Amino acid sequence: MLRQAQHDIEFFMNPTWLEISKSALQNNVEQIKKNLSPQTKFMAVVKANAYGHGLMEVVSSIKSKVDYLAVYAFEDALFLRKKNITKPILVLGRIFPSQISLAIKHEIEITVSTFDILLAAKKISGKKNLMIHICADTGLGRDGFIFSDIKKILPLLKNKNLEVKGLYAHFAAADDLNFDSYTKKQISELLKWKKSFAEIGLRPLVHHAASAAAINSQAVDLDMVRVGISLYGLWPSKAIELKHKNKIKLIPALSWKTRIAEVKFLPKGSAISYNCTHILKRDSKLAVLPIGYFDGIPRLSSNKSFAIVGGKKVPQIGRVTMNLIVLDVTDVAKVKEGDVAEIIGKKITADDWAIWAQSSNYEVVTRINSAVKRVVA
Repeated sequence: MLRQAQHDIEFFMNPTWLEISKSALQNNVEQIKKNLSPQTKFMAVVKANAYGHGLMEVVSSIKSKVDYLAVYAFEDALFLRKKNITKPILVLGRIFPSQISLAIKHEIEITVSTFDILLAAKKISGKKNLMIHICADTGLGRDGFIFSDIKKILPLLKNKNLEVKGLYAHFAAADDLNFDSYTKKQISELLKWKKSFAEIGLRPLVHHAASAAAINSQAVDLDMVRVGISLYGLWPSKAIELKHKNKIKLIPALSWKTRIAEVKFLPKGSAISYNCTHILKRDSKLAVLPIGYFDGIPRLSSNKSFAIVGGKKVPQIGRVTMNLIVLDVTDVAKVKEGDVAEIIGKKITADDWAIWAQSSNYEVVTRINSAVKRVVA
């Protein structure tokens, strides 16, 4: 009786969880490093809750293997410092002048892509300087200074309160081999920035390559690569995977599991879930799972996706709802409440979910609710 009560408590407290493989994460770092020169620094991009994998779970697993960490939100950088993470941290998103003192205090390196931070730096007082990376727009058309800004920027970088640690840009289409010439054009643009910096005696770390370019050996002759999606064992595009999968062995680091909340039997002709989008064509055994689009199951995957129950691939049927989905487990011999269903793992991948949801593997994993428990395995 006591054992059953404990089981019930564990079920209701954590019916859904993610398993994050430390060995897979470390393998992926080493595999990508094989493609780099020994002097190239490795920046692990752990923004967006480490692409849905769990910020601290990932950082604690790889911190000894990488040179830099990159987050998007300034709050994430502060969180890591409070957790005694001492690695250099770059904030990719913009900060505001009111946050400068915190950045200095906690030795957080920040992205500068607007003039307000450079102008505010004149008012810095204290023994420490503000550490910055200048973001250049070399062709993405998003954040970053354009090259015509450089005459205004360079005088401001001579400010004694600034330490220019980096110069970087974002590729627009490095994951698409049809855009090789555009990618090369972007590299050339960043090298113009580098030359202008050198002319006033600044030699920051120059970085342009994210996962696709790092794997595809584009801009890896610069000082550092920024690796995001491939750190987690996922390919940035099918084209990059097909070109490099025999040389670089990535292992997906995330498995997503839940426990069956209810098993029920319904007769042929029964309608399943909202708007009756699935009608049973046979007498069926159904498993109800306690996850839905609140947890990160894409609503667009309704009636198209699958899960693994009892080692078998079974279809999800009916409309995905906020907190529940339904599986047809008629062909699985023994199914009971509390059994584990695998949502993402070896047999069903984030790429599969991306196809079912008309999305990308990036979106699938980053949208997994941060409240879902993450366990390092």
